[in-house]
Amino acid sequence: MQSLKKYITAPLTLIDIGARAGINARWKNLPSKVPMRIIGFEPDEAECATLNAKGDPFVKYLPLAVGNRGEARTFHLLQAEGSSSLFRPNYVFVNRFVSAPNYAIKREVPVATQALDDALKQAGIDDVDYVKIDTEGCERDILNGAGETLKRVFAVEVEVWFNRVFSNAPLFRDIDALLAEQGFVLFDLAKSNYFKRKSGARLGGPKGQLVAGDAIYFRDIPALPKDSLFYAKDKLVRAIVLTMQYRYFDFAMEIAESARQHQTLSESEFKDIAAVIEEEGRGGTVDFRGKHTAEKVVKRLGRFLTKFEWDYLGNW
Repeated sequence: MQSLKKYITAPLTLIDIGARAGINARWKNLPSKVPMRIIGFEPDEAECATLNAKGDPFVKYLPLAVGNRGEARTFHLLQAEGSSSLFRPNYVFVNRFVSAPNYAIKREVPVATQALDDALKQAGIDDVDYVKIDTEGCERDILNGAGETLKRVFAVEVEVWFNRVFSNAPLFRDIDALLAEQGFVLFDLAKSNYFKRKSGARLGGPKGQLVAGDAIYFRDIPALPKDSLFYAKDKLVRAIVLTMQYRYFDFAMEIAESARQHQTLSESEFKDIAAVIEEEGRGGTVDFRGKHTAEKVVKRLGRFLTKFEWDYLGNW
């Protein structure tokens, strides 16, 4: 992938909102191949300081609470700190499940929220390629405060909710409709959180009711007109890199072919980029007798070995 560096004049820019766990492992090795920067937002100042102390040179964490606009809000720090939110847990629903103690409030912290558009403007960032939002119900507020930013964004990874774990928080259908209005298409959905009821908690398998997951949305560049900003060579190649990081090599190739057809990539540039996509994606479509059974075994083993992740975004 390093050979794509010559096409990238500005760093691949990722925004990570709700960065308590640090950056996803898929980004760890990418800065050695293409220029890249990550701006993370984590409202817990202590956690933010811890993240910055890790010293990744391409990552900067800001102790800001991102929302719809600048206003005073209350941050609910929960017993399971990773589930903390600007929204109060919906205890009428949550208290029916084994995980209810995780949603007990440890303390309430007054915070001042800021729209993402404003925060990035102050930071001097005007071209973002990717936004990840994992904020326990605050996703719609953040998207509503990012209208200008989203105009130049290729990919959005967002936590989505199928049941109302937090009072007044939006559900998946709300987020999906909002992003569709902004020109994004749903590409993948990973189911990540199931709640097991207190009644009969030890009966059946480990799954309970699906409450949350993660979704990845992309711009459908081949469906866009030739004069779209996403056909600018630098922007286009950064989009291809992101697509390959989720291992959707078929989509990466279609984007490149569309750019060749629109003559925003020359024939030689297309061949160069297509060769990288081929090399990176080689082996991803191997077929053999019993493949489906083997895939199910691997997935079940993964679920046995990890407590929280039931599924994964990307074409793995």
